Amino acid sequence: MSERTVEHDTIVVERNFQASPKRVFAAWADPNAHGLWKVPGDNWELAEFENDFRVGGRERSCFGPKGDPKYCSDGSYLDIVQEARIVSVGTMHDGKARISGTLCTVELLADGKGTRLILTDQSAFFDGRETPSERKSGWGKILDRLVIQMGREDATA
Repeated sequence: MSERTVEHDTIVVERNFQASPKRVFAAWADPNAHGLWKVPGDNWELAEFENDFRVGGRERSCFGPKGDPKYCSDGSYLDIVQEARIVSVGTMHDGKARISGTLCTVELLADGKGTRLILTDQSAFFDGRETPSERKSGWGKILDRLVIQMGREDATA
């Protein structure tokens, strides 16, 4: 690609859960639980996933449509406040091409017996390889899967 561009955007996605902040936080902290909802749909696969959930720890994943897990993200945790906040930074690649750099903040707010989650994604999108609307849609689908997963856990608890 001969033209180099960068587009900056801040994306905010919110979801409400009928689960406590403790349970929603655990879905992020536990690598097995996190892997259950990490991709935006059933037609996607999570081919690799590492989650060293601690300040300074690394999260790495490779994912994509089934049979083509061409996207990889690599990041680290900057700040973790038990049951309240997760801040991470990372890059995403499509094959060998870096497509974005991101600062992501997840806030968990007690809301009655449930939780209000606010995810703020501040990204630089490189060379038109991904758009803010695609990222917002992806986060929306991923968080919808988390809502479903939390409901499944309620049903088995």
